[in-house]
Amino acid sequence: MLNILKYIKPLKREVNNLFPIVVLLYYPFIILSTIGACYLPSLWSYIREVIAFGLLTSVLFVVTSLFSPTKLRKYLIVIFNLILSALVFIKLIFYQQFGAKINASALFVVFETNTEEASGFISDYINKSILFLFIGLLLLSIFLVKRLLFSAKFDEYIFVVPRLCFKNNVLKGFVMFLFLLSGYVIFTMFYDENIIIKGLSSYNEYLELKECLKTNLAKERSENIKVFPNNDEATYVVIIGESTSRWHMQLYDYNRETNPLLTEIKDELFVFSNVISPHTHTILSLEKVLTLSDYWYPNKDDNASIVQLANHAGFSTYWLSNQRPVGIHESIPTMIGNAAKYKYYVNSDDTFHDVYDEKIFPYLDNILKSELPKKMIFIHLIGTHTSYKRRYPEKFNYFSGENSKTKFKHENSLDVVNEYDNAVRYNDSIVRTIIEKIKEQNTNSYVLYFSDHGEDVFDIMDSFGHNEINGTKPMYDVPFVIWLSEKYKRKNNSFFTTNDVLERSYNLEDFIHSFSDLSNISFDQFNPSKSVFNKEYVKSKRLIKNGIDYDER
Repeated sequence: MLNILKYIKPLKREVNNLFPIVVLLYYPFIILSTIGACYLPSLWSYIREVIAFGLLTSVLFVVTSLFSPTKLRKYLIVIFNLILSALVFIKLIFYQQFGAKINASALFVVFETNTEEASGFISDYINKSILFLFIGLLLLSIFLVKRLLFSAKFDEYIFVVPRLCFKNNVLKGFVMFLFLLSGYVIFTMFYDENIIIKGLSSYNEYLELKECLKTNLAKERSENIKVFPNNDEATYVVIIGESTSRWHMQLYDYNRETNPLLTEIKDELFVFSNVISPHTHTILSLEKVLTLSDYWYPNKDDNASIVQLANHAGFSTYWLSNQRPVGIHESIPTMIGNAAKYKYYVNSDDTFHDVYDEKIFPYLDNILKSELPKKMIFIHLIGTHTSYKRRYPEKFNYFSGENSKTKFKHENSLDVVNEYDNAVRYNDSIVRTIIEKIKEQNTNSYVLYFSDHGEDVFDIMDSFGHNEINGTKPMYDVPFVIWLSEKYKRKNNSFFTTNDVLERSYNLEDFIHSFSDLSNISFDQFNPSKSVFNKEYVKSKRLIKNGIDYDER
């Protein structure tokens, strides 16, 4: 017994001396464990997040103990404390806003975002509770660092650690075992929960995707497709919207007049009622929608885009964008658009500024004046992107008061829903104006409008925006609307002869086949069963996320 006490008493004293160091490194873990439980609805996700963060903290604790007892260790503890506190803050923001952990698609958005768009995010999503959380974490960090780290007594504690690690074999073995075990478990079992590892991996995947796009899709022509051109004169327009959910569109029976102008010509439109986007973020969604990529073959090495398809078919292609290109060669949608023969980026401001889609009209007018016989015009709108209130001029500030259809009714939802509905109403005027301009041409033409993804605006969740983890239906349910000229109808009288064509369930990841069909472009990889317009269309499973069947969730 005496021999046992000889080892236990020094061990107990050393553990007690380590208490201030443990507090400084582990209190962010305690914050995450307690507050995270309030925001994460999935118990399993919460448990995994807590375990993963605890393991990361343990690894940093061991790393700290490996340094010699100098001032370096003191500053190392401060740095690790700041890193862990920042990670906790980021995680809790995501928990609070989206009820989910950070995922790869969200990180892709971060990689594509510049400082001004980050400011826009802060303006939209940082609320009082998040500010209180930030202030609380900051004050607690300052208090603990000042009280424990920069006290005279701590200088005694910090010199204890080497004796613990290198002279006491029991603790030395335990600490090293903890270090190796934590690292192994993080990499093998909690890869997705570790922001640092996941961030580095996602960034590498993001760079690979961009390199693939630069190599294959940014060029005017692709070696991966064989196209059989035709000589039809035409003016075709594809409008790519942004963040617009059909849940807030009058055309789709929303209870507000958000589409008064398109509703006026509803008899001239083909309104598809069951179309979804493959993802809830622009980057991943358009990478599939505009190319041959799909769920089974994402980021194909032998890829090709609808822009390149039109180039091969002899069209004069135009990419008219009201989204800032982020350095003209950096944004993923921009790189796909760079394959067009003529490119116009009309917006030099970020989403944090007041950006209105009417800026595209002078450019569109000049394009339509061109005497080129075959024009394919791709228009990328800023649409209803956050901040919603910055997407429409003052005269479109139409809606006020509480909407009875809003599921979550409180002060914040009232303002946000009204701003979003105003943005949808303004977007309605943009699409209608484009249709009227094409109609005036009196040519063989169509105007096709869809959105890259939708937005949940207090419809299913008590928040607004879009994220892949929650992936609510409003985030996937997008408008898909077509206007056809009389000349087009006469040349293609077999279109829409099936009675249920407008009700077909369709995933926009197969859009390149529908685009080819609609534009009378034949190419070697065309699959009629994947064209929503074709009589040979075959309904298939609409897989999202990690193999979830959208229609059975």
